[in-house]
Amino acid sequence: MIFFEESGVSFGSFPRDDFYKIEHSKGHKSLGNGFKMVEFTYLKNQKMFMVEAKSSIPNPRNTSDYENYWNEIFEKFENALPLQMMGCLKQNSIVEQELPSNHKLIDWQKATIQLRLIIPKVPNQHLPQITDKFRQRLHKIKKLWNINDMNIFVINEEKARKEGLVL
Repeated sequence: MIFFEESGVSFGSFPRDDFYKIEHSKGHKSLGNGFKMVEFTYLKNQKMFMVEAKSSIPNPRNTSDYENYWNEIFEKFENALPLQMMGCLKQNSIVEQELPSNHKLIDWQKATIQLRLIIPKVPNQHLPQITDKFRQRLHKIKKLWNINDMNIFVINEEKARKEGLVL
């Protein structure tokens, strides 16, 4: 089982065959500088979770910080999805070698892609509006990868625990 700490959250417990720490992986590093990645991908019941964690979110009134925050998040998901797929399709040998066995065996016709941004301390009442913003910012990714809004959420630590992503 895999456990780790990130952004003030204890992630786990993930079976080794279902979990890929894509950020700072050999596959990620092989791309060179300038490619930001989500924290990890996790396969559970034909659902491929792509998970990014942030300790906080900037105040929307600070327009520059707020826009930079969302741009970085978009970039992480934009890079992680194709890198994961290139490994699954055997088009990136480094990623293919380090992908866990179940990721290599996934039936993509039956699988759904689940995008999660975890911000641990966000109160439940703010999650819907932040999720709406997240979905808006990922519009191009949603279209390209045919991801339904019901598979894209910003969640706090409590909800992440219910989804089995944190301890």
